[in-house]
Amino acid sequence: MVFIGLPGAPIAYDVVAAQIVEARVEHIFRYAHVYPRALALMGGGKIDVKPMITDLFPFERGIEAFDFALDMPPTSVKAQIELGD
Repeated sequence: MVFIGLPGAPIAYDVVAAQIVEARVEHIFRYAHVYPRALALMGGGKIDVKPMITDLFPFERGIEAFDFALDMPPTSVKAQIELGD
C-alpha cells in the first residue's frame, strides 16, 4: 500500500490488521524525482499512456478543459489539453 500526499484530516490506520496480512506500506509526500524516469519509460516505448487519455481539448478550449477536470465523469481517466504540432 502506498499513501501519497497528505490527508485532509487524520485517518484511522489499523497497524495490527496490516501486520496480520504482512502488508508493505510506504508513505510518500509527493512525486519527487519520478518525472525523469517516467519520461524515459514513455520515450523509450516501455509504457503507453495514450489509452489513459480519455478526453482531449484543443488549447483554445483550455478553460473548458479545466472546468471539465474539476468534475470529470466516472468514464474519464485523464483529460489533456493539446498544445498543437
